[in-house]
Amino acid sequence: MTFLARLRSGLARSSGRIARNMAAALSRRRLDDAALEAIEETLIAADLGLPAAQRLTRALAKRRFDGETTDGEVRRELAASIAATLAPLARPLAPRPANRPHVVLAMGVNGTGKTTTLGKLARLHVRAGRKVVLAAGDTFRAAAIEQLQVWGARAGAEVVAGRQGGDAAGVAYGALEKARADGAVGQCGLPVLHQLQSLSS
Repeated sequence: MTFLARLRSGLARSSGRIARNMAAALSRRRLDDAALEAIEETLIAADLGLPAAQRLTRALAKRRFDGETTDGEVRRELAASIAATLAPLARPLAPRPANRPHVVLAMGVNGTGKTTTLGKLARLHVRAGRKVVLAAGDTFRAAAIEQLQVWGARAGAEVVAGRQGGDAAGVAYGALEKARADGAVGQCGLPVLHQLQSLSS
């Protein structure tokens, strides 16, 4: 099985598990205290974080749905609450012409979506007519480097990577030099999307 196939399979299992747990929480079709507690546990298990899970559960508790409800209704309400929470942070990431190359640094604990986010950003910038260099700075996990290479190929972006366990700063420097050599100072800005070595949780 290829890496991409394994990734898709893992995401499908995670999504399915959340959906099953949500359905089980509402097995009696009522949003009572027991259901709310089970939903909060499901959100925490899905790595949403304790404060966010508690805030979303409190918002659901205020609704109560006046009687019977379904897991689909609860999921839609949760999605709307999450979208409302993220709305103030939803600002476009536009490279500034004066900053060439424009560098984007992503860092965080393992499994929080850094590589996937950078892959999606790369695809958006390439579609906008910009050249993109992805720097595989997470040198301590071979799968992270491979995953970024998959995203780079998908997005049409170049990927600069070193050996596993190598110097992340060296990879970042190499990507910056590559960006400059490829004409980052020209008409079209060239973002360098750099995935820093993951921090342990």
